[in-house]
Amino acid sequence: MLKKTLIVLAITAAAVLTPQTVYAQQNCVTVYGGGVVCGAETEEIVHKPVETDLGDVNPFVLAGAAFAAAGSLFIISKRISTRLSIIE
Repeated sequence: MLKKTLIVLAITAAAVLTPQTVYAQQNCVTVYGGGVVCGAETEEIVHKPVETDLGDVNPFVLAGAAFAAAGSLFIISKRISTRLSIIE
């Protein structure tokens, strides 16, 4: 068990600590009367928030979340009621 845990930790550490590569887009331009000039450009990534509303969410996901919440509350209330009946 300890060997498996150490192997999983080593693999996870190796995956997390490896440097991430960034790929540059290379643009090549043919100059009139000359050769090809190539240069690398990187795009600046801009994150823009997207406005959404409840209509964009799948109704089955909402129903599943509601059933999960109701089921967990039911289980918790059952456990609490059995513990209280034992005490009394």
